[in-house]
Amino acid sequence: MRDVLCGAARSIALMVVMVAGTTAPPPAPTASADHVATTGCAAVDELSGYVALYELDVPRTAYWPKGTGVPYSLNRSLKPDRQPSAPYLDRVAYCLDTVTRTGRHEWAYASFDALTNDPGTLGVPNTTTARPVKGLTTWGSNVTHVERADGGYVRFWPGTYTAATGKPSGSASGYGAMQVYNTAAGQTVLALNGWSHKRGRYLDIGTGNQRTGHPDWTFSQSARTLASAKLAVYVKPATPNATTCEQTVGELADYRLLYDAEIPRTAASWADGVRYAVDNSETLHTPISRVAYCLDGVYGTTAAWAYAAMNAWTQDLKALGVPMSGMTRRRVADLTVRGSEVRPSDHSTGYLEIWPNQYGRERPPDPPAGGRAGAWDTADNPHSSSRPIPGAGGYGSFQVHDLTHRQTVLAVNGWAYLPQTPVDIGAGTRPGGEPDWTFAGNARQWTGPHLRVYVKPAGVDLTTGPATAQLYPRDRATNTATVEVRGRVTDPDVTAVDMNVYREGTLVTTRRAPAAEFCSLSAPITAERASYTVEVWAQRPSGRTLVRRASDIVAGDVYLIEGQSNAVAAGSGFAGTAGSQDASPWVRTFGHSIADPVRSVHDRSWYRATGEGLEPRHTSQRGAIGQLGMRLGRLLADRTGIPVAILNGADGGRPSSFFRRSDDLPADPATNYGRLLSRVTDGGLAGAVRGVIWYQGESDTGLSGNPAAAQHDADVRALMTHWRADFTGLEHVYIVQIRNHCRSVWSTAVQEVQRRFAGIPGTSVMTTMGLDGHDGCHYAYRHGYRQLADWLSLQILRDLHGVRPATPADPPNPLRATWENTAHTRIRIDLTDATQTLRCDPGTRADFILYGTAAQVAGVTCGTGRLSLALTGAGTGLTGITHTGHPGGATVFTTPATSWIVNASGMGLLAFDKLPIG
Repeated sequence: MRDVLCGAARSIALMVVMVAGTTAPPPAPTASADHVATTGCAAVDELSGYVALYELDVPRTAYWPKGTGVPYSLNRSLKPDRQPSAPYLDRVAYCLDTVTRTGRHEWAYASFDALTNDPGTLGVPNTTTARPVKGLTTWGSNVTHVERADGGYVRFWPGTYTAATGKPSGSASGYGAMQVYNTAAGQTVLALNGWSHKRGRYLDIGTGNQRTGHPDWTFSQSARTLASAKLAVYVKPATPNATTCEQTVGELADYRLLYDAEIPRTAASWADGVRYAVDNSETLHTPISRVAYCLDGVYGTTAAWAYAAMNAWTQDLKALGVPMSGMTRRRVADLTVRGSEVRPSDHSTGYLEIWPNQYGRERPPDPPAGGRAGAWDTADNPHSSSRPIPGAGGYGSFQVHDLTHRQTVLAVNGWAYLPQTPVDIGAGTRPGGEPDWTFAGNARQWTGPHLRVYVKPAGVDLTTGPATAQLYPRDRATNTATVEVRGRVTDPDVTAVDMNVYREGTLVTTRRAPAAEFCSLSAPITAERASYTVEVWAQRPSGRTLVRRASDIVAGDVYLIEGQSNAVAAGSGFAGTAGSQDASPWVRTFGHSIADPVRSVHDRSWYRATGEGLEPRHTSQRGAIGQLGMRLGRLLADRTGIPVAILNGADGGRPSSFFRRSDDLPADPATNYGRLLSRVTDGGLAGAVRGVIWYQGESDTGLSGNPAAAQHDADVRALMTHWRADFTGLEHVYIVQIRNHCRSVWSTAVQEVQRRFAGIPGTSVMTTMGLDGHDGCHYAYRHGYRQLADWLSLQILRDLHGVRPATPADPPNPLRATWENTAHTRIRIDLTDATQTLRCDPGTRADFILYGTAAQVAGVTCGTGRLSLALTGAGTGLTGITHTGHPGGATVFTTPATSWIVNASGMGLLAFDKLPIG
């Protein structure tokens, strides 16, 4: 059989790190604890994943009343040029690095799970925090080394405190404490105290326990013995996805990297020319058809990036870099724009302002539309009379603008000015100040900023092909998927097109088509926990050119999650993070969950999924599927050996009507249904969705008997009909029954509607009763979303993979209620599954309501396939029984076990409303 398939036509807490002195950094650390203990924080391996937030040379005396006025040499906690995006922090840490007057180096390092997502509260404290922290890791010269241990505790406050309680006294006068403890080891890790007390007083600074006096260094005034003390603050973002253009822009698979330059903080680094980390200008060949510019890095604590691709405006590869002479001021065609701070666009008109010269606000001859004479923006006038010599008379502009939407896409300025000049770096239009970032001087606010230039070789245009991290739906009969590339040859010198498929780096399949016959090549891959790489090459007599390389490709199954905030499952203040426990290379997602219709439809990239950062109405992290989705995906991939893609379309605080389909335009991006449908369709997944998890209903609750319950019933039944029509391979729907919570007056009517969905073929209902990690509306991770995912996995593995669970996969569900005695003082409730053995916790009687009688439930006993209610008297006139469940409740510090009726899987009895007695 031919491998070439042709059609009729041929057509990518605060981590405080102390930098030891101002000398060059130490050599790369080894795994040796002794090496770390003697070298300092810079040798701690885990720092490689953190972003510098604060740096501070701690003075020997200081007065920062209430934690204000701290003279940080670096402060990335605020981003004055734009509104800060939610950073979703995974870890924070402290490191105190000191040198005594006798030259002894003493230091301590502590990291732990993030206690806040607000970077502004992670420096010298101006608010009070006293609480345990999880996952404590410590290193240092005077401390016991532990990794991800229990027993961490922090005390941050600007006020006074007492030795008797170790707690803030509430006094109006200040003192100040910034302390981290390893309580399990009975040890102070580090302390900085006394900065809010009075002027001229020596600070208390120490690592480990103070040997004499108070162990936490209070009143020690130990700074008098120090020659220096340094503090630096780092944070680790919880969601590392989409920090570079290559992780986000699918079309870059067809481009080759021409230049890569790390942007310096000051102009001094480029005074003698740009120092490229990568310069492929001698090895890449023309002709090229497109040019792409990318600016990416971390701004403050949040990933920021901007991408602009356009038709090639020159075939001189040397002219595409940062110029030290010459001037480019021109329109460019067919502009594509993507980024974290820009409006996405396609087929726009672009404008380049690239020169080493100084430039003014006045409009140049033949200016582009949209510029203003009084601002540095899209239409500036370079001064040809100024000497374009770095460090002498130039300034430097490297700017790409989108004229169609009147926005700056990216800007790097100031690199040709005086050596000490801070460089300007901007993604998107600057909200305040000059729109094109001229004189912003903000390079120090960036971590690892890069400017990259890509070119697209001419010769073969691919219209269809694999993308990095893509999941192809598997054929369950063969457990394989087909990877196909389609396109056309545009260069007459191309003689053939090759497709190579590698499994874990080993070549397994080769396909070739002569240039005259090429329009498609395909090859199978196996659905397994192994990744594939696909390369497409254009063959010429002079050699071959790489057309596309897509890596980390897998085959597997597809699931959807929909609903409101508990389906979003982004985590809350006490929730903890899912990323470190359940990150899996075998869980993928496609597209962007953000509610903005424009941004949503422009993201058609594949990602390795992450748990945190899913906030559809704000700045949802690309690749985020929520804590519930991340745990569920990990379980399914691990237990079946088959990768999964999970697309989460949930949006918090929405009624069921919000999720309706527009029958006139089902894929309308202005609707939630349309945004999810278009993601599924564009990802090639519409016929492959096996299951939908639906968790919604809190916004449909109200007074008992509220007609919103009937509306909920109608909306969800309609949704299930539409899902089965649009997702033609859908096998099963999983409904999560809501809790009586989120400030709802009464939720049992909706809960009863949801319980009855279990009677619909191809539908299962899951309980939330029995989950203790709960704050009255949302869940913690460990005893909440994680446990719920574990339960759902039992149902999915049973229904879709034929795995028989050892414990029940369904929650206890009442079948009928009958009188157990003629005195009508005991009620028997039988379950739909008579094999389930129940456990009744004391206090569960409070979850039952009896209607039509003065009697109340006095006690509950459990058995196999049933439970019994003992009444306070005869239940004369009883018309119905309601089981409400209860919110439960986890505080910030503890997760209490509350009273439940549960089966052997720990699943609580479903809530039900007005169950009749017969």
